[in-house]
Formats: sequence, structure tokens, C-alpha cells
Amino acid sequence: MSIQTLSATCFWFLLVSSFAGANEADTAGFICKFSGVTCWHDDEDRVLSIKLSGYGLEGEFPIGIKQCSVLVGLDLSRNNFSGVLPSNIGSLVPSLTTLDLSNNQFSGEIPVSLSNITFLNTLTLQNNSFTGPLPPELVSLPRLTKFSVAFNQLTGPVPNFNLKLGRENFSSNEGLCGQPMDPCVDPEEDIIRLGKIGAAVGAALFAPLGAFLDWFVFSGRKKKQEDRRHRSWIFHIGD
Repeated sequence: MSIQTLSATCFWFLLVSSFAGANEADTAGFICKFSGVTCWHDDEDRVLSIKLSGYGLEGEFPIGIKQCSVLVGLDLSRNNFSGVLPSNIGSLVPSLTTLDLSNNQFSGEIPVSLSNITFLNTLTLQNNSFTGPLPPELVSLPRLTKFSVAFNQLTGPVPNFNLKLGRENFSSNEGLCGQPMDPCVDPEEDIIRLGKIGAAVGAALFAPLGAFLDWFVFSGRKKKQEDRRHRSWIFHIGD
């Protein structure tokens, strides 16, 4: 383990333990010396941003992050975090402008309370195992300019975001539908559509058979008529 990784891991332990037992007078500026941590000022423990991408960190999202009350940037991407995000995550990190949790193993539904982080410019959650619908409340984030939930297991309609998003922002979620993905289909309409397709396929398959039967019946009748005429002709010759 490198010194940087060890440093980041120690800092994460402090977050998990909510800075338990720390004496502020003795530790002023101490947190700011950790790798991946930027403070508003070097001589105080007011954390501005945490960037711990690719450090191999594990565990659930720690509620101890609320101790960083003026945090504006949080990048935990490319780690091994797992579990469900706290339902009150919006109140844990209310001042964030950037939240990157991509390339982890988070699961469960995306919390509605993310919509309460009104300063968010960037919200990237791709490459996790999130399930359920996309909260429509997310469209109310007024400053959002970058958003991605690709490569999850989300379902339901895509909310109508007030920014231009392409398929790549939602790709590899087989259950998502609506712009910019494929149109949503009502289950009843889907059944009717499948019924129509089945009827069309059946008609296509049985039409040749019907034509053959018609030909067979017509040929049989024609042959019988010819046989009658032939027998009648022989009978007249015999007379």
C-alpha cells in the first residue's frame, strides 16, 4: 500500500468514526494534510473537497461525512464502496457542487433527497448496481450540468431533465424508457401489439395453406366433372 493510499484510508477512518475523540485545539489543520483532502484554509479543519478516486476503499457510504459541513466536492469514484446510499444523503452533504460515486458497487434505489442538494453541478452515478426508478425530483436541480446513471439496473421512465442529455447518460439500463431512450410501452398495449403480431404471423403462415386447400378442392371438383363427362361419353358410344 502506498503512502498516499494509507493516508487516504486513515482519513476515511476518521470520517467513519466521525472524528471521535479529536481535540480541535490539538488537531487544527491536521485533516488538511491527508492525501486527497483540500481545506478552505490550511490552518483549520474546514474541508473544501475530498478526492479519493481509485484508492481501493471499501464499505458503505459513511454518515460521518456530515462532519464536513462546508464540503463542496466529493469524489469517491473507482473504489469498492457498496450498500445502499443513506436516504438522507441530501442533508449529510447539503453544500456539494460535485458528487461522483461512479464505478463502485452501490445498490438500492437512488435517494430522492439528492434533489435537496440544490448547488449540484455534477452528479455521476454510473457503473454501480442501482435499481428502481429515477427520482423525478432530480429534474428540479437548477444548476445541474453533468449527469450520468449509465450501467446500472434502473427501470421506468426517464424524467424530463432541463438539460440536454444523450443515450450515453442512461445506457445499459434495460428497464429505462422514454427520451432519449426507446419509447415507454404500456403493458396492456404491449399485449395488444403482440396479439396483432401473432395474428399477422398466423395469417402469413396459413395463407399458403388456405390457397393450397382451395386449389385441392377445386381440382377435385374439376376432376369429378371430367369423370362424369367421360362416363357419359362412353355410355353414349355404347348405345
